[in-house]
Amino acid sequence: MTSDRPDDDRVVPPPPSISPAEKHLEAVVAELRGQRLADVVYCPLAIGDDGRLAEEWDFGDWHEPTMGVELAFHSGRRYSAIWNNTVIEFGLEVFPKPMVDCLLVALGGCVVVPVSDHPHWAGLIGKKIIAADICWDHDSSGAILGPSAIRLGFRGTAVWIAAGCSVNTGSAAGFRLGTNDVMVVFTPEMSSQIGIPESR
Repeated sequence: MTSDRPDDDRVVPPPPSISPAEKHLEAVVAELRGQRLADVVYCPLAIGDDGRLAEEWDFGDWHEPTMGVELAFHSGRRYSAIWNNTVIEFGLEVFPKPMVDCLLVALGGCVVVPVSDHPHWAGLIGKKIIAADICWDHDSSGAILGPSAIRLGFRGTAVWIAAGCSVNTGSAAGFRLGTNDVMVVFTPEMSSQIGIPESR
C-alpha cells in the first residue's frame, strides 16, 4: 500500500555532525548569553623599539586587535576571544579565562589596550548580551569547516568578533577570514562586506 502523501518518500538528511571541540565551543559561547558587559580590552601586537606601543587597530566600523579581545562581565567572569586551531586552523575561539592565561601579554608580545570608553563600546558597557552565536564556515555540501566568528547581540545592535584581517588592495580595503588575526566588526553592512557567515 502506498501513501498519496507527497513527502512520504523524502530523504531527510541527517543533522550535521559536530565534533567534541565544536560542542565545547558552542557551550562556552552559550555562557555569554545573559551576561552584562563590564569591560573590554584589546590585545594588538606590540611595535616600537621598546615594545610598549600598540599597532594601529581602529579603522572606524571595524577594529583589528590582532591577537584577541577580552570581555569582562559584572558576574566577575572573563572570556578571551582569540584565533586558534582547536577546531580548524585559524578559527575564532572563545575561552572562559582572562587573556593573560591565553597569550603572552608582555614586552615583545602583545599589549593591553582598554577600549571600554571607545564610542563603539561605551554604549554597550552595562548592557546584557541577549544573543551569542557562532558564525560557522561551511563547505559547498553544508559540512562545518570551522568557526569564523561569534556574533554578540545586544538590544538594537550586534558586534562580531572574527578570525580575519584586512588586506591591502590599493585604493579600497579588502578582507580575508581564517587568518591568524582577530577583527571586531560593528555593523551588519561591514560584516557582510567582510564575508562573515550568518550565525545559525
